[in-house]
Amino acid sequence: MSRQILAIDIRHSSIAAILLSTSLKSTAITACHHVPIPDGEQLGSALEQLSRKVSGEIGDIVVSLPADRTIYRTLRVPFKEEKKIRQILPFELEPTLPVNVDQLIIDYIQYTGAPEGELMTASVDRQYVDDLKGQLGEVGLQPQLIVPGDFPLASVIAGDERPADKALFLSMGELKTTLTLLDSGKVALVRSMAADGTTEKGMETLALKVRQTLIAYGETAPNGFSPDALFITGPAFRDPETVQRLETSLEMKPEIVDLCKSTSFLDTAPPLDAWEATVFSGALALALVESEHLPCPSFHRTGSTLRNYWISYKQYIRGPAILLAVVLILGFGNVLFESHLLQNRVDDLDRQMEEIFKETFPQARRVGDAGDQMKSELKKARTGNIDSGETIPKASTVDVLKQISDAIPKETEVLFTRLVLGGDVLTLSGETAAFNIVDDIKNRLEKAELFKAVTIASANMEKSGKKVRFKLKLTL
Repeated sequence: MSRQILAIDIRHSSIAAILLSTSLKSTAITACHHVPIPDGEQLGSALEQLSRKVSGEIGDIVVSLPADRTIYRTLRVPFKEEKKIRQILPFELEPTLPVNVDQLIIDYIQYTGAPEGELMTASVDRQYVDDLKGQLGEVGLQPQLIVPGDFPLASVIAGDERPADKALFLSMGELKTTLTLLDSGKVALVRSMAADGTTEKGMETLALKVRQTLIAYGETAPNGFSPDALFITGPAFRDPETVQRLETSLEMKPEIVDLCKSTSFLDTAPPLDAWEATVFSGALALALVESEHLPCPSFHRTGSTLRNYWISYKQYIRGPAILLAVVLILGFGNVLFESHLLQNRVDDLDRQMEEIFKETFPQARRVGDAGDQMKSELKKARTGNIDSGETIPKASTVDVLKQISDAIPKETEVLFTRLVLGGDVLTLSGETAAFNIVDDIKNRLEKAELFKAVTIASANMEKSGKKVRFKLKLTL
């Protein structure tokens, strides 16, 4: 299962494109194409040539714009929430931009470890991006991601584990050069300038602009800025003499960025005779932005990342997904079937319980759950509070009360507070004025025919000293 990414690096004088194939086990370049744009020709014709070369299923398409089309600014904001940042960016950038902010597409990145609230913003003309999408669509190329040119390669170099903490990166075309300062693992400054590297005078002019930029940035940086390394790329450096002129003018040893060799996890296809590091490294870095999610501003992205993965891998996922859906449906059906069987079992038990209730209590009317009502009826029958059709208690409650009333004279000062009848035992609670009255009541109740034995369970004087609380147990 592999994903195809077509990365198209657009410059003013040429287009470089590579086809990157990524899978769980390997990442490889399967094709690379270079289409020059001669003076006087339009970008559309070059895109049409490229479309013919990459015809067929090409997967995701990512595009980078000419580097000088993007305006970069660094600013600080007082919060981290993305929604708030995007709301204030146009207002913060407007005083520093040479064009109306409403005409621009603006994006930003925030580096890990950078000072709190520090952002690198990138802006591009909205109409230019719309026109480019139209030209790409006319030749059957629908981009899913559009980013600024040269920034992906600068981001790869900045994030690489190199000994140089501060570095200068130059990307040179035939007439335009992009200068990028890399400071402590991040892109600190990007500047595009006109430069003709084919002549000694043109290279000296470029070297002067580079030195001016280094001095200006060094004065604002907290620890100054002195580059330890010089990295170069771009079609202009296909000529070794241009590399030599740059080394002489800047008095620094340049290192051509060959991303195909320096990327450890990349398995190149055998053999890539058309590969040129100065031409295709930018396109490869662009593909890695999509596959490895490298930090980079974007001016256009269609759909979500999940949707993009689905488009790329749907032909491989469709079969297992259908099988998983069938398994889930069968499992859910089995759960429903077992639930139906259990419900039938519960209904059968309810019917049996209702039949037992009717047989046990034929005169009772069922209200609510039969099991709960049966427990209640049995409890009442055991305590003698109802007549269940059987002679369970030896005496009725009325007879017990009458015996107590007849045994105690009217002049005896006593107040019964509780009477509990359970089986053959009657518990009688009350209060009176003295202990001898409790003894008198006990003796009188013992003489009653209904009670076999009477005992004083408790007799206690209240704290006030006016009442005696007592409890008698009478055996029927």
